[in-house]
Amino acid sequence: SMSQQPCLPVPRRRKRQDEDEKVDFNNMDIESMDANEYLSAVVQEASALPDVFVADCDSKSKPAEQHYKDHVPIDGSAASLSYLTSKQTAVVPPPTAQHAPPNQEWVDMTLTNFSGLRSYLDRCHEQGVGGKGTRRMPVPSLRDRSGWHVFCVGVDEARGNAGCYFDEDEQSDNEKNEDEFPEWRNNLPQEGYTPSVQLLLQMDQVMVRRVLSHLVHYVQDGWSAGSKQRSAWLYALLSRLDRPIHRDDAATLYGLLKDMTLTRANLKVSQDNQEELARLNTLIAIIGLYFEQGSSCNIVMGTV
Repeated sequence: SMSQQPCLPVPRRRKRQDEDEKVDFNNMDIESMDANEYLSAVVQEASALPDVFVADCDSKSKPAEQHYKDHVPIDGSAASLSYLTSKQTAVVPPPTAQHAPPNQEWVDMTLTNFSGLRSYLDRCHEQGVGGKGTRRMPVPSLRDRSGWHVFCVGVDEARGNAGCYFDEDEQSDNEKNEDEFPEWRNNLPQEGYTPSVQLLLQMDQVMVRRVLSHLVHYVQDGWSAGSKQRSAWLYALLSRLDRPIHRDDAATLYGLLKDMTLTRANLKVSQDNQEELARLNTLIAIIGLYFEQGSSCNIVMGTV
């Protein structure tokens, strides 16, 4: 007989941790939970339920209207509704006209330029640019998340030292010992490598998707998606991402879209951050409209 596997399995480490920590289901803060935490709580609650339930025969005597009137959603459905309608799953529209693009023409031109870049990269790829027969740049391993962060944005920004606020002498001994550097760290530019056509085209789809998820991880961890170097890499990687996108990539992009729209909404617009705002709106337009992760142009861009 076929073994039954859960459709949404909980990692073993998470499961062991939950078994040690009893969850108070009546006082759970659903809005502060991520998907894994919520799923773990549901699994733990389900494991505490009895195998057999006995129906209340007296309930049949109640009229249908009374049933509906007295109906209270079970904890699981109420919790799901609370989570799905919470701010954690919401895309934030521009709070003012200053946060939105100038007009619909700006949005259309942004998408046209992005589509043109994708077509150009496809032509270059067909001509062998970045192929195995060409000179290829050393890059971090696929799983080296922190390495890719440094590779793309440079040591200073990756360490939270954008603008060189901290003294370079505060670097660790490992960072100073160049003999221990991987090959890609040799002659690493201060602001990281530029996402050139040659470099982008030596990356296959597996690498494009993995590096994109690495950068999104750091954005969701507090680094700004609107910084010049990070936004350039996000834009470049999106230009190499094939459509239709995988469901994992859709989840990654939607998470990035939520964070960027929230960052935009919290931005105090001034002459000093107009470029950052433009970079945010560019990425929001591409993810929300080109990759169709936003519900409508009016919501994600504030334009009709």
